[in-house]
Amino acid sequence: MDTPHSSLRAFAAVACGYWTAPGYKSAAWAMTAGMVVFGAINVGIALWLNIWNRDFFNALEQKDTAQLVRQLYVLAAIVVSAGVAVAIHLHIRRRLQFAWRTWLTTVTTARWLNSGRQYQLGLLAEECDNPDGRIAEDIRVSCELAVEFAQSILQCVLQLVTFLGVLWVLSGDLPVRIGDTEISVPGYMVWAAVLYALFGSILTYALGRGLIEAGNVRQGREADMRSVLIRARENAEGIALMRGEPDERQRLKESVANLRTAWNAQTRGQGSLALLTSALAYLAPVVPLVVALPRYLAGDIQLGGLMQTAQAFSSVQWALSWLIDNFPRFADWRASTDRVVHLHMALSDLEETVEAPDGGRIELTPGEGDKLVLREVGLSRPDGETLVAEAEVEIARGERVLIRGQSGSGKSTIMRAVAGVWPWGSGSVELPKGDIVFMPQKPYFPLGTLREAMLYPKDPGDVSDDDLREALHEVGLDHLRGRLDDIERWDHILSRGEQQRVAFARTLGQKPHWIFMHGATPALDWAGQANAKRPLAGTPPDRARVHDGP
Repeated sequence: MDTPHSSLRAFAAVACGYWTAPGYKSAAWAMTAGMVVFGAINVGIALWLNIWNRDFFNALEQKDTAQLVRQLYVLAAIVVSAGVAVAIHLHIRRRLQFAWRTWLTTVTTARWLNSGRQYQLGLLAEECDNPDGRIAEDIRVSCELAVEFAQSILQCVLQLVTFLGVLWVLSGDLPVRIGDTEISVPGYMVWAAVLYALFGSILTYALGRGLIEAGNVRQGREADMRSVLIRARENAEGIALMRGEPDERQRLKESVANLRTAWNAQTRGQGSLALLTSALAYLAPVVPLVVALPRYLAGDIQLGGLMQTAQAFSSVQWALSWLIDNFPRFADWRASTDRVVHLHMALSDLEETVEAPDGGRIELTPGEGDKLVLREVGLSRPDGETLVAEAEVEIARGERVLIRGQSGSGKSTIMRAVAGVWPWGSGSVELPKGDIVFMPQKPYFPLGTLREAMLYPKDPGDVSDDDLREALHEVGLDHLRGRLDDIERWDHILSRGEQQRVAFARTLGQKPHWIFMHGATPALDWAGQANAKRPLAGTPPDRARVHDGP
């Protein structure tokens, strides 16, 4: 089990590269410096306000009208200065938060959406659930709260250093009689502030430490519920045709019940913590006055000195009570950082498996010839179960090959191994030169125009519009020839059969040298399959086609 320190170190190792990344570090350090400068300015303004408290209330006690009016002008200057400084500080902080989040999101997606890692990670369900939620939400929470915590901690340190000196001077000595002995306690209000904050922090940690795990569990349950809803949306037609709505409602009900359990556990932790924090909040304005009252009653300080001392005590106590004020949010932050770290750890483990130099994976090498060669290729599941013991295959360019076998025998896995997205196994695959296209069972359509969908993932300038229109005509989709610039959810408005015919048109338009079809026509009847495949039969004789079948 990770300790809090190791978990935070792991997050720092993942996320703090922003301050050293080429192209980012200059802006990162500039914004960080701005945060420090304006944090110091804000503390300076707080000290200015502390001095104003003394002068204003002394004038009030002495009924000095001229001085009171003068102090109101000073207060106006303090308010304007504070408003400008806070606004600039906020602007810098939000820019830093979003820039850091953007960098970490880019780094994480570069690892996740790379060489089929998103597919491979999905096969290891127990390793890392809901990576999309971790990237979209947990990275946001991690970066935003980390910057806010850093800002508040810096403010606390600067405020503590500043007002400890002020409070020490204002406190004077407190005589304490023990029996016949009188002891003088220097700076007694400093010690009172430290003890008060320490007492509150210890109680806060004791009552709230379970919130970190409770927050982690709750976020996982929230992600599970979103996953149920997303699956229902993505499979709406199938659910409707099979009248599966009651079953989906039951699944959602179960996910809500699991969320309720996690919610209640978090509520119990927050409730216990709220008892303490609310009590401390009510005591906050009173305790400083009570602590400073002996000096005022003894005549050592005036009303202005009392108010200045109370405000300095509050500033020191606030600085020392960071944990009390931020623990619930800190628990949420820790839960999110843990989920981000675990995603990167899962990707690192996967990369070690895929890129291990000592075997245990299928070696994929680019070749210079016109043959696809599988040498002693063994395929296994991620858990080690064997799918294919050994495969020795040579396919020359221009050949038409059918991979036959029973369901579950490893036909599709062989294609995935050739595509480089199935690393589990042994042996080597030597790829031929030339463009290779893989046609999956369910065609993928990116958001955008029909042209972008047909060219995916190639550059829009690689194929002419005339070639795309001709390809649509070849597969019997003439009604789409004039819609290349239309932006639609093509995976929603096209039927499954039309989607698969667009996939064939995409392949025709891209003119690859090798075509691998993995169950590319399940939504088409025999006539539709023949019409979709007929254009491929007329492709150049040096174009290889490989597909699977029973």
